[in-house]
Amino acid sequence: MLIVTTLFCQTKEEFDSSRLKDIPPKWPQINHSFIKHKPAYLDSSVLYTALKKMDGFRVQVFATRFSHSADSMKAVLEERVNDDVFIVFDAPVYKIRVGNFVSRNKAENMKISLVKHGYDTAWIVRSKVFARKYQLIETRKH
Repeated sequence: MLIVTTLFCQTKEEFDSSRLKDIPPKWPQINHSFIKHKPAYLDSSVLYTALKKMDGFRVQVFATRFSHSADSMKAVLEERVNDDVFIVFDAPVYKIRVGNFVSRNKAENMKISLVKHGYDTAWIVRSKVFARKYQLIETRKH
């Protein structure tokens, strides 16, 4: 009797995916000090930034065949400089490079700073770098 009751009491529910509602993401608005007019939430144009890979410069500090030496040098450099530090592997050499510079002048300034810190063999190399791309986009008024 129990088996018959459980078989007849169950109702079949079907899943309807059209009833699902996705919540749209809330993207942050970016305010920059060089926009002097209205606040961004009142303005129709907001500055949008995105990282873009482009041609630029980095300062190479060190090259070695040993990965543990490259890792330790990277850790030391990250404490001494305020820019990003990268390890680039060109078989069989690990290269330690600093910065994401679009202009050579900024790379020169970093090289001078690194020489003052005792890295006399630092030199500037052309590289693909990650830089901010600025553009104005239209937004809805709130």
